[in-house]
This record gives sequence, C-alpha cells and structure tokens, in this order.
Amino acid sequence: MPLFGKTGGNPGKFGSCCPDLRAALHDVPQSLFHVSEEGVLYLSIGMADTEQGVAFFDQALIYCPFCGRRLQDKAEIAKRTGDQAH
Repeated sequence: MPLFGKTGGNPGKFGSCCPDLRAALHDVPQSLFHVSEEGVLYLSIGMADTEQGVAFFDQALIYCPFCGRRLQDKAEIAKRTGDQAH
C-alpha cells in the first residue's frame, strides 16, 4: 500500500527478538522499517516520486528478516488495518 509521508506508531513491541531489528528500528536514521499508527510493522520495499510527493510501497512483515522470529500474523494485520480481504 503506498503511503505519502510516513507516520510513526510505537515501535516498542517490535525489536525484542534480536539486536539487529532493534537497531534497525531505533538506531538507524531514516530506517526503511516503521510501525504504523495501527501498530503494524512495515518494511519499505520501494518508492516513487509522484505529484503529491514521494510515495513509499510498504510490505507488512510477518517474520523478522534478521532472526526469523514470527512478529505478527496476517489475521492480526488485517484486524489492525481494517483489511477484510484476508
């Protein structure tokens, strides 16, 4: 889902699985990882310039890309985002 401008949720629930994800969320300026206001962890996998500004293509993460621990599931993401397709 493209987002115009990133909003910041609370990254506190994510990053406890390993030091690498914790650092990516908290220590890296302009990280490609972010937590939405709904509490879903996303990774920006693409971006494009549009008339409205920079648009990011974000993918919700199910597993930590560093250690493989399950972080959230599709049902939880759908519930938080209001997505009825899943």
